Parts: sequence; C-alpha cells; structure tokens
Amino acid sequence: MTRYPLAILIVVAIVASAAFYLFSTPAVDVEAAHRFQQAQEAFDRATTPDEFTRAASMYQSILDRGVVSGAVLYNQGNAWMRAEQPGRAIAAYHQAVRYRPDDTHLRANLDYALTQCGATAAPKPFGRHLLFWQDWLGYSQKFRLTGAVLAFALLLSLAAVWSRSALLSRSALAAGLLALLLAVSTGYDWWQFDHQQHGVIVADEVIARKGNAMSYEPAFTEPLADGTEFTVADRRGDWLLVRLPGDQEGWIQDKTAVVF
Repeated sequence: MTRYPLAILIVVAIVASAAFYLFSTPAVDVEAAHRFQQAQEAFDRATTPDEFTRAASMYQSILDRGVVSGAVLYNQGNAWMRAEQPGRAIAAYHQAVRYRPDDTHLRANLDYALTQCGATAAPKPFGRHLLFWQDWLGYSQKFRLTGAVLAFALLLSLAAVWSRSALLSRSALAAGLLALLLAVSTGYDWWQFDHQQHGVIVADEVIARKGNAMSYEPAFTEPLADGTEFTVADRRGDWLLVRLPGDQEGWIQDKTAVVF
C-alpha cells in the first residue's frame, strides 16, 4: 500500500480519537452557569462572614446539581476562607486540586488555609512521585484522554490488520503502550479520589470516640481541631470511623466534618 492511503488512515484515526475526546466533554449547564455568575456577584458584594457564607452556599447549589468543576470548588474555598471557616475551605480546595492540579494560586490558597489551622500540606504519596506527570492534567481530563488514546490505538490496530503495514503496526503498538500508561495513571487517581473517601473536620473541636456513640471514651488524648484531615474507614448511621496519619482511628459524628 502506498504512503497516501496510509496517511489517510492515520489522519482518520487521529480525527476519530480527537472527536471522542471532545464529545466526551460534559455539555454546558446553562442554569449552572447562571448560578455561578450570581455566586460570583454575591462574593464580590460580600463584606461580612455571613455574606461570604451565603456565597459559599450558592456555589454549593451548583455542585448539588452535579456540576463539579475546579472553578466552582476553588471559588467556594475562597468564600469559606473569607467566611472564617478554614476547615470547609480546605475541603473545597482539596477537591478543586483534583481538577486543577497545576493551579499555583489554588495550591497557595490551600497552603494558607492549612496554616490557619496549624497544619501543613500532607507529603505527596509515593505513587505520585513515581507517576510524576500526575499533576499535569485534571482528573476528568485524564479519563477522556485515556479513552481517546485507546480509541486511537484500536483504530490503528484495525488499519494495520487491513493494510498489513509494518509502520501502522508499530504505531498501533506505541499508541497501545501510551494508552496503558495513561490507564495506570487514571486508575491511580480513581483509587485516590473515588475508591477512598477523604474528609476534613469543620468544627472548632471534635472529640473522637472509641465507638459510634457519645457514651464511648475518647479515642485520643486531644480533640480534633478544625481543618484536621482524615480518610474514612467505616460509616455507621451518622457516625464516621476516621483514620488519621499513623493509622490512628476514632469515631466522630458526620455533621462535624465534610467528606468527599
């Protein structure tokens, strides 16, 4: 087969995979966009903690519609900080990082919120050091890119079988290896963000218990402070079994934390 049909096949594969990436992007929610503008205006007008709390609640109404984005979460975090609720701000910023991992302003605001609670950013897990490109793309972008590259690899494979071209075969193999690498990266994010539940204490002081009732003894010598981060190990009714760094565990009421 001559080079021109091969070039046509490659172009078709690229266009098809690009279309997959673009059309897998969620459609714009007009109502959510209107609410976002209203929340921005409320934030700009706010001068008191109560007014900033209302602005944060307006951003929450967008999230409750299922429209989750880094911009909404980032702005909600800013509103919570101005409302003097750093624990809630930390929770919003952490969720925003999933979608905007390379946003330096977001990272700086998260670090500032942590310092307001007397905490520091947790060390980056070993997996993120190994997959050093993890912070180049947001969570949802990785899913779409993985699907697009996989579609590209499959189309190249079919073209290679049909044309019996060594060039297409090598290209399909390279695309397949790239798709595998992206799948590992996306799977790691899924494990971190969807498989595991994270949370942040949003009350001034919370006494963790050894069981899921107020009658149990405190699990720790000191109460958990606003902004304390944890992972959720179990849930029973309105109680959460939280796991702190060092595998310390205790039960808290879910109303004292934001879980994501």
